[in-house]
Amino acid sequence: MSADAYSLLREGEACVKRRDFAAARAILAHAADLAPTIAPIHSLLGRALHGLGDAAAAAASYRRALELSPRAGDVERRLGNALLDLERPAEAVEAFVRATELGPRDSGAWYGLGTARAECDDVAGAADAFKRWGALPTPPGLDPHLHFSAIAGQIRLDDAFFASLSAAAGSAPEGEYASGDAPIFFAAADAGYAERFVDLLAGNLAAQAPGIGLHLHIVNSTPESEARLARVRDLTQGHLDLAITRETTDLTRFAPEGGDPFYAAKTYYSCARFLVLPHLMRRYRRPILVCDIDLAPTRDPRAWLDDLASVDAGANVKIRYDFANRLLATLVYFGDTAASLHYADLVAGYCRHFLGSRRATWTIDQVALHAAWLHMRRNGVWKSFREFSPDTMNWMDDAFSPEEAAKRFLFVSLYSSVPKV
Repeated sequence: MSADAYSLLREGEACVKRRDFAAARAILAHAADLAPTIAPIHSLLGRALHGLGDAAAAAASYRRALELSPRAGDVERRLGNALLDLERPAEAVEAFVRATELGPRDSGAWYGLGTARAECDDVAGAADAFKRWGALPTPPGLDPHLHFSAIAGQIRLDDAFFASLSAAAGSAPEGEYASGDAPIFFAAADAGYAERFVDLLAGNLAAQAPGIGLHLHIVNSTPESEARLARVRDLTQGHLDLAITRETTDLTRFAPEGGDPFYAAKTYYSCARFLVLPHLMRRYRRPILVCDIDLAPTRDPRAWLDDLASVDAGANVKIRYDFANRLLATLVYFGDTAASLHYADLVAGYCRHFLGSRRATWTIDQVALHAAWLHMRRNGVWKSFREFSPDTMNWMDDAFSPEEAAKRFLFVSLYSSVPKV
């Protein structure tokens, strides 16, 4: 390899590490022209392309890297993830099997194999892969509560488990509800998140989509959060149909014996929106978009919502272990259909099952959404389900400039470094 190509490889690698994928793509494409037979260049180029959302080009780069270096287990794993994004799960299974053979302790390969087998409706094979994943030691540096065995114990794909879930919900939340017939944006939060983000979410919605409905559900509100909500109501009056419900819950009852009450609270907050959602769907009888409270639209989202009007539900249903936080609960669309309501009931029942047994982690809502989607797909329940592109939102990724983020994404995360819009 020439000195120039080596220098470009190192420069591209640095760009990938800091998630500057556009720069990495340009640099590594140049390196590939200079040194077309160097496998790491093609592997890194695949990562840059995948980071930019071009799974097809990424898969081609990974395959080229494997032609040059056939025993690269990490590249097989990345190829499997790209194939899953291309909705080619059978090919992904083959890639992940090769990855696990080359790297038996590669946790991402086992998790990917479980996901790919599940999407091929191989429930037993998926369960075995997830079990093997859960038996691996959790790497140091991760959230100590987020250990593989705990999450693996929550991944239930068999139909018998879903048949056992109770559809009975608790009492309806108290508070006020939105009027009119516009679609509803719905977010739930604890008092702290409400104080930090509710005015930004509500203000952006009022500016970008005046007249839209926003329903906020606040868990264990405080005088400070109530003052912020009152301010938001005053500022958006006449521009936003704002509704607020509240609940007071003893969150320590969800902590494992001797467990961390703060972590139990974090876990419950991640579930709260999906626990209350079936009530809202039955009450409103109109489409509901469940969103994180720290999201905001960059432009009017109503055309996008109109495009979803013909489907039962929509979400990003690709859970990837390789991509931290690239999960599916940031935006989930529920239409006013029987299938969508059934989906919401299953997700709520799934979360309640693990909360009630004190075995829930903060990812339980996302596991529930994915598992329930697979169950309903396998049983032919969906009329239509729309899978969201990653380009729908920012995914809290700081790799994009403010101008690029506003142009590329319909929603951005207020929590990330992208400026408020």
